[in-house]
Amino acid sequence: MAYTIFVLATLPVIMAVLLYQLDTFAPAQYPDHELTPKQPLFVPKRNTHMLHGSEKIGAGELLGPEDVAYDPITGIIYTGTTDGWINRVTVNESAAESKVEKWVNTGGRPLGLVHGHHGEVIIADAVKGLLNVTRDGTMELLTDEADGLKFKLTDAVDITLDGILYFTDASSKYALHEFLFDFLEGRPHGRFMSYDPSTKQTKVLLRDLYFPNGVVISPDQHFVIFCETPMRMCKKYYIKGEKRGSVDTFIENLPGLPDNIRYDGEGRYWIALPTV
Repeated sequence: MAYTIFVLATLPVIMAVLLYQLDTFAPAQYPDHELTPKQPLFVPKRNTHMLHGSEKIGAGELLGPEDVAYDPITGIIYTGTTDGWINRVTVNESAAESKVEKWVNTGGRPLGLVHGHHGEVIIADAVKGLLNVTRDGTMELLTDEADGLKFKLTDAVDITLDGILYFTDASSKYALHEFLFDFLEGRPHGRFMSYDPSTKQTKVLLRDLYFPNGVVISPDQHFVIFCETPMRMCKKYYIKGEKRGSVDTFIENLPGLPDNIRYDGEGRYWIALPTV
């Protein structure tokens, strides 16, 4: 009996040591002063009534919707869920009257979405890569690697007026179900890229990013904003003008971990902070 108890007590320790030795997890070493968190920005609530008056559309039907893409012609909202489906949501007078339709299943995990210029939906699928789905539901893989390195966690995407896609591979080391290891390791495994549909060329624009997540093109088409989630900040990458190819800070010390970011057409950017 004592031997059995000893084995049961020590086995988890032995297994943990073995797994630690075999695992590729390699936490970064930081000096103490860099581990002290900075004071987050104070963000006043802009409209608490907006939250109280909102309704949940597709409750029980949409499993973990990550992002939305709006079709201005049909009024349909597209969103991807954990079961691999791209859903089409028609919003009516109330949540009860709204309609959710399963449209196309990517066979992966659709995250970022953007509506293209010809009725298509472009999808950053964490498992499959960058996908294009036409209005009739035909799906095509656009790209899933760059510079000989396969995407591990394709995350966010947006499109310029001339059709160039800007997107992120949040981690080249950890898949979606392992993303917490990317945060805990504290090393930059992410890339920010572009894809030109006319040439089918994928370019790596920035490397060594900390889980780049959320992408939006500025209204003047001069820069792209992307967020580095564990760093609680968003950056600007210039695609036109004298600063083309350079990077600036857009906002930092956010009060939570930034995920998606969207421009509302009225001078404001909306950043989703799931940890607030």
